[in-house]
Amino acid sequence: MPNYLETNYFEDEYAQDRYPQKLCNFLTECYFKTGDSGKILLDIGSGKGNYLVGFSRNGMIVKGLDKRRECIRILPDFDICECDLGKDPFPFEDNYFDFVFSKSVLEHVYNTENIVKETYRVLKPGGITVQLTPDWATDFKYFWDDPTHVKPFTRKGLRQAFILGDFIEVECKEFYQIPFLWRHPGLVFITRIISLLPNSLKWKDKEERIQNVLIRHSKERMLLLSAQKPSQR
Repeated sequence: MPNYLETNYFEDEYAQDRYPQKLCNFLTECYFKTGDSGKILLDIGSGKGNYLVGFSRNGMIVKGLDKRRECIRILPDFDICECDLGKDPFPFEDNYFDFVFSKSVLEHVYNTENIVKETYRVLKPGGITVQLTPDWATDFKYFWDDPTHVKPFTRKGLRQAFILGDFIEVECKEFYQIPFLWRHPGLVFITRIISLLPNSLKWKDKEERIQNVLIRHSKERMLLLSAQKPSQR
């Protein structure tokens, strides 16, 4: 029986010219402005580990959390701990991490309040978290295509969850997984036009495993939330 990784991650995505590294570079520049190496980052739901690899290339000390045994064993040179994200305390001491990151995780967990609470606890005062999850307002037609999805978020709802978790400087915006738009946001009109194409064109094969990246991600947007733990309480 195929496991989750085999079903949902069928390409090698560790190369420096692939999307995960480009996203790590963008987030490092815009949110995780390290200034020097040695900052510590936690990747919640680290999965295949491509973001662990990406942030480590950018000079960070990285640690991962995941519920799935196959994810913990996939990168033996990285520190990846097993954790039920919906109920378990994260296996780290208070005020440990400079940065906490997750991508495509919150929608898989019923009790996201535990993730918010534990993210706050393990962040150092002044630490930054960035969390990405599908945008229900624009993604509701496709959200349940992944049978492991359990909890959708709107921009307002995601922002409110972290405000209620005592974070400050909470910002949440629509985010396209299309790298050229990160540098040239004025070209967003192109994706608006592409999103009008038939849904069938999102995939190159009948099994819907090989995606037309530009078409799919013009239709399916993400939410990008950034927030800070207060420097003093």
